Amino acid sequence: MDWMTVLGTVGVIVLQGLSFWFLYWLWKKLRTPKAPRAGAAPLAIKGGAVPVVASFTGLRGLPWVALATNSLNPVLRIESEQLVYRVLRQRERPFADIRQVDVREAYGTFNLIFEFHDARRTFVANVGTAARGAQALALLPESVPLSARAREALRPAGAKAGV
Repeated sequence: MDWMTVLGTVGVIVLQGLSFWFLYWLWKKLRTPKAPRAGAAPLAIKGGAVPVVASFTGLRGLPWVALATNSLNPVLRIESEQLVYRVLRQRERPFADIRQVDVREAYGTFNLIFEFHDARRTFVANVGTAARGAQALALLPESVPLSARAREALRPAGAKAGV
């Protein structure tokens, strides 16, 4: 037996071992249940604290452009007299400061966009799902102006389809 035969035999055995290991790893991975993604948290909003996937600071008129982002510890809390939110630092704004609330929806995101009277910057909260966005919009008082898209998002799903 020469060294090429020995090396070839060892190579075949190693490749077969790696193949079986990969099949075992794949089988184990497919058997384990998938963890829910961050946006799939329960829909219940307790005490006005809205579960937020990420928060952004944007510019009025450019809803998809973010100046700052926070996906580690975003906050959106709707209290009785004010809105509490955090992108870089926690802020509190009375509802009277809100110029308009708009919504934008894309695959896997549902963004609430808060525009303020005295600022060109906006606060954007990605709440993950349209149902959670509708719940958050329902917590806002009637005095807060909603855009047409936000009013549409607030309507029940059956009413949107014309059923």
